Amino acid sequence: MLDSDRQKQEFQARVQRIQTRLLEEQSGKQRPATRLTHMPAAPKAAMKPRRRIPLGGTLALVLGLAILLGANVTAFQAGNAPTGFFARALASAGPLPIAGAMLFVLMIGLGMRDKPHVIGLALGLPLMYFGEPYLAWLAPELWVQMYSADHVDTMLIQAGLRAPPVVPL
Repeated sequence: MLDSDRQKQEFQARVQRIQTRLLEEQSGKQRPATRLTHMPAAPKAAMKPRRRIPLGGTLALVLGLAILLGANVTAFQAGNAPTGFFARALASAGPLPIAGAMLFVLMIGLGMRDKPHVIGLALGLPLMYFGEPYLAWLAPELWVQMYSADHVDTMLIQAGLRAPPVVPL
């Protein structure tokens, strides 16, 4: 019984609010806008939050840079090493197959086969391939320690970052 009495009271209160609202509208009285008013224009679509770059993708990018740099240094040092089977094999293979072998170990052995890792590696390798002369230009002392002074000069001249030496006639 108490529940039905409460429902009757709520219904009567609602009817009373509706009647007072109708009387106010008929009399022309302005009332403050409620939160249920109709918006004349459609609200703007909310901006989607920016997707963050996954940490694994950033890590894979850095690893891709390091792998190609390591492969380049390994191929160069193997070419200058005394003759041996592995030194000759590494020197004749060049840096890209060495990087491929390192990537195989990294992707298959360590499980970096998901999308962010693969994208990071795929971006890191060409960045280092095309960006190594610019890094050598920015830090020539470090590159001279990894390679040789003649190799760094040749790399900078080929990239157009240093003028070739002028030989007087």
